Amino acid sequence: MAKEEAVQEEYRDYYAKFDEDKRLLSQNITRIEFDTTVSVLGPYIASVSHLTEFGAATGRYSLHYAQQGMNVTAVELVPELVEQLNGNAKSQHLDLAVYEANATNVSFIESGTQDVVLILGPLYHIQSQSDRVAVLKEANRILKPNGVVAIAYISRFFVAGLLAKMSCSLVSPEVLSELNESGLVRSSNVDPFFRTGYFAKPSEIEELAIQSGFSVESHIATDGYVRFIGQEVNQLDEQQYQAWLKYHLATCSEPSLLGSSNHGLVIAKKCS
Repeated sequence: MAKEEAVQEEYRDYYAKFDEDKRLLSQNITRIEFDTTVSVLGPYIASVSHLTEFGAATGRYSLHYAQQGMNVTAVELVPELVEQLNGNAKSQHLDLAVYEANATNVSFIESGTQDVVLILGPLYHIQSQSDRVAVLKEANRILKPNGVVAIAYISRFFVAGLLAKMSCSLVSPEVLSELNESGLVRSSNVDPFFRTGYFAKPSEIEELAIQSGFSVESHIATDGYVRFIGQEVNQLDEQQYQAWLKYHLATCSEPSLLGSSNHGLVIAKKCS
């Protein structure tokens, strides 16, 4: 089996057993990812009708926007997640189009038909530069003129610190150099999320968007630095959490926060 196929199989096996809904809702440090993304996207999608999500997982975002009355198309690669997404839609009595497919090829979606494309997970695990370009090209193809794309990524600078917290054995020239130079962590001492991951530099995501025919509108640190004070943030009651969220939303576009944030989000418009 080719290395790329082996990585993809390990990725699918990992997410087949992963509870994405629980991840986004179980702790304040993960709630802030969803709350920030929805809040920051709000002004860009207030009056749109057609939205597609690449890498929809179990549908946390797709179902949220379907509840708002949008025509939603959800694309997901992992069969088990597609099954969960369909089940979640049925239980919530929501109607949306769900496809099991790779975000590098969504030929079943007509060109120029979508107002918004969300790419809120696929780039975490696409290790091939040509495949990352293909995802952005597909987003551009299906968007209407001036349509909006939201591109999430995981910062390789945050991941370096996370590896140091996980195990001192990962603080080695080999592991850190590979991460810094390629965005990959192929050590056998990490779990499949890291071995199948791609961790980006914030600047390269802006460059990817621009080279794919978009103009960058906004770039935010989705989590800010909450992962460094995770225990304290998770202990906040609801009123305190809302106060922190308000502060975070007022500061998350500060450029100096981008590299230290776990997740980043680039919002861009298709050039007309």
